[in-house]
Amino acid sequence: MKNTRNALLIFNILMTVSLFGFSQGINLADWKVLSEDNKTPELSDTVFLGKSCVKLDGTLKSAIWDQKIDIRNFRMDLDIAGAVMSGIGFHVKDDQNYQFIYFRPGYGGTGEAVQYIPVYNGALSWVMYGKYQSNAAIKQSEWFHATIEVRGNNLKVFTNYNKKPDMDMTMLNVSVSTGSILLRTMFGASYFANVMTRELPDYITDWEISEQLPAGTTYDYSHVKKVKSWTKINEPGDDYVNLCRYFENPNGVLFARHLIHCESDQVKSLNFDFAGKLRILLNRKEIFYYDKFKLDRLEDGMNRIRLNLVKGDNELVFLTEGDSYIFGNGKGYNSLGRLQDQNWGFIASLSKN
Repeated sequence: MKNTRNALLIFNILMTVSLFGFSQGINLADWKVLSEDNKTPELSDTVFLGKSCVKLDGTLKSAIWDQKIDIRNFRMDLDIAGAVMSGIGFHVKDDQNYQFIYFRPGYGGTGEAVQYIPVYNGALSWVMYGKYQSNAAIKQSEWFHATIEVRGNNLKVFTNYNKKPDMDMTMLNVSVSTGSILLRTMFGASYFANVMTRELPDYITDWEISEQLPAGTTYDYSHVKKVKSWTKINEPGDDYVNLCRYFENPNGVLFARHLIHCESDQVKSLNFDFAGKLRILLNRKEIFYYDKFKLDRLEDGMNRIRLNLVKGDNELVFLTEGDSYIFGNGKGYNSLGRLQDQNWGFIASLSKN
């Protein structure tokens, strides 16, 4: 009897996996089928070359769209087998407007194997974007693994677990920078399996910085109110806040602040790394302090702390000092005749807790 119950339990689990599409990473109930025949067929799973997957035929089932997702920065892993053209749409505004990366396995091993275009009002304007293509070792109607990583306006595409991206490019600006996901095939069948998507942290690049203040003084939040002027900074495409770029002679201390707006009370994680010293305050309260001088290569996510955010605007403040104290008896590194900071800044991102 015990063995019978165990067998039934395993059977029920397998049936649940099949029903909801977990075997190919696609919860069938979440995806809407888009048809070139303007029909509304149901989505089902199948098996192709030993993998449980979803098949799109290019006519009755041309694309599937997960409208519930709304992401900006993300990493997607999936397995693809395609006859002609298999693609991934992201930052989908609607079924006619999105960013599109697609694979052409018939051109595997050539510079036309992976291609990118923005889709405006349904137009696949591939003749205009010939410089956005790259090589990849993929074959027609055979499984290959694909990874796409989107951070801000940067797109990286990897195939078959390559450590170096097959494509690394700056995407074109479109009307939205966040949105949903769709999978699409054209001119023949495509199979999609083992789809996994995870959201990546948003880098904080827009800050207000104070004037440079003298080092060697103890500062706290009361000094934030005494700042004479704030300068807005934001360097798109550069995730690192390099404070040396903003001062002719960088060798002091400054406040950097950023407002986090929330529609409700929530908890997020602040991921960060820094050079020199760093004190972090959230809504006037100190939540992190490193009072020694740190001089290592910066890595995103090296440090991680919880942010208890409240509804409305939350003021995040960094009090940061560079590395001058480490050199020249505390006076800085000799930069062609003058002593100054060489490393002064940080990297920061927000993610769900």
